[in-house]
Amino acid sequence: MSENWDDLRFFLTLSRTASFVSAANHLKVTHSTVARRISALEEALQTQLFLRTEKGCRLTAAGEKLIPFAEQLESTVINLEGCVSGKDSQLSGAIRIGAPDGLGNTVLASYLSAFQKRHPSLEIELIAVPMYYSLAKREIDILITITKPTTGNIVARKLSDYRFGLFATAEYLAARHEINTVEDLRGHSFVGYIEDLLYDQRLNLTGEYVSGLKTTFRSSTLLGQLQAVASGAGIGIIPYFIAAAEKNLIPVLPANFVERTFWLQVNPDTRQLARVRATIDFIIDRISADKKLLQSLPGSPHIE
Repeated sequence: MSENWDDLRFFLTLSRTASFVSAANHLKVTHSTVARRISALEEALQTQLFLRTEKGCRLTAAGEKLIPFAEQLESTVINLEGCVSGKDSQLSGAIRIGAPDGLGNTVLASYLSAFQKRHPSLEIELIAVPMYYSLAKREIDILITITKPTTGNIVARKLSDYRFGLFATAEYLAARHEINTVEDLRGHSFVGYIEDLLYDQRLNLTGEYVSGLKTTFRSSTLLGQLQAVASGAGIGIIPYFIAAAEKNLIPVLPANFVERTFWLQVNPDTRQLARVRATIDFIIDRISADKKLLQSLPGSPHIE
């Protein structure tokens, strides 16, 4: 095959977006250009790479076979551009970061705003609840999850443990029966996730306290749950670092907390880019400095 890298770049982008229009937006060309380049590649290879449907483009068996070779070439090109042109040492360009909504919309949004001010040529895209984005497909540069990856060619690093606790308003607690043990939680109103929209089952935490607890107010995001709890809708299981900013929230059974872990993941080739390395180092440093916020009950010393 004598086709150049640019043809395979169009192929990879379409395989990741499944739409001529989306691929065109990503590549900054017209959708007709994408269609023309894909058709030319298919003609050169004498095989069909995509099935065109009303719902988008789907890889054929031949297209699936081409993916690993195209991605290997993509990695080579990324490294070559960095080494030869010096692009890997420039803190410029776009970087896309995915994180759980609680961490992303509160802590990271603030951190990364300060980071971007230091590097005004850097364009930062922060995606909360990044369930539809893939490191392997290079749809995202840095991914933070609460589940440690066990498969794939991904570099993962533990960021920090963090803690959840039960919180409610004084008004809510005054109107309900007193809570002295976890069994007393039965019969109270709870705020939580919509289970069929939950992007990680490790966030389904009511069972960590006592079985059978039911949520009467549900939201797909932690910030939605926080606002409901702060408005007196019930008891919520809220991360300490989010509850710390809400002065009207009172801890319920503070000795009973749940612990989870943040994991930072990156594609090993993407990590070679200076903007990615610098962003990772910045996030790690800031999270490390704020571990007390992540692990200590608001207004009290660190709980061991």
